[in-house]
Amino acid sequence: MSQETIGKSKFVEYLPRMMTTKVLAILGLVLLASCGEGGSQQMEAQQATPPSDFGFVGRSSACFLQLPEQSRSIRVNCFHIDGMLHIHSNRWSKLPRWRGESWVKTVRSNPLVQIEIADKIFAMSATAIDDEERRIAILRERGYWYAWDGITVFSFSPIGEKEKSRRNPR
Repeated sequence: MSQETIGKSKFVEYLPRMMTTKVLAILGLVLLASCGEGGSQQMEAQQATPPSDFGFVGRSSACFLQLPEQSRSIRVNCFHIDGMLHIHSNRWSKLPRWRGESWVKTVRSNPLVQIEIADKIFAMSATAIDDEERRIAILRERGYWYAWDGITVFSFSPIGEKEKSRRNPR
């Protein structure tokens, strides 16, 4: 076998590993780029008084959650149980972020938020459901067969006048 043939055969053996490495590197970069909080937008609807029953939301409805002191909102799925509005995180929300903090951590520390549903913006106060039995029951009602540990569930109630003045001091 000539020296040239040996060189070609080694290159042919090396080529699949080289291609696999490049493909994995590209997939890793794509995955890393997708780790931010996507689906953000400006809220453009009109402020409205929250209804006493959020039953119109159904089992799942797209809504936007505007965090305190941020001009943009993030897309989340709202749902109701017995007329009360709820939102839950994904199961990775407690993991460290490359940039910023999870919306879950932000809402836990400052629960006065705005939620846009069906072209209306509601000023709401979030309450994390930390009771494990209640959290599991809500997720089961939502249709989850398993209540992953990382999922945080929030229930929402209208902001009272006292909270509104704290949120927007004049």
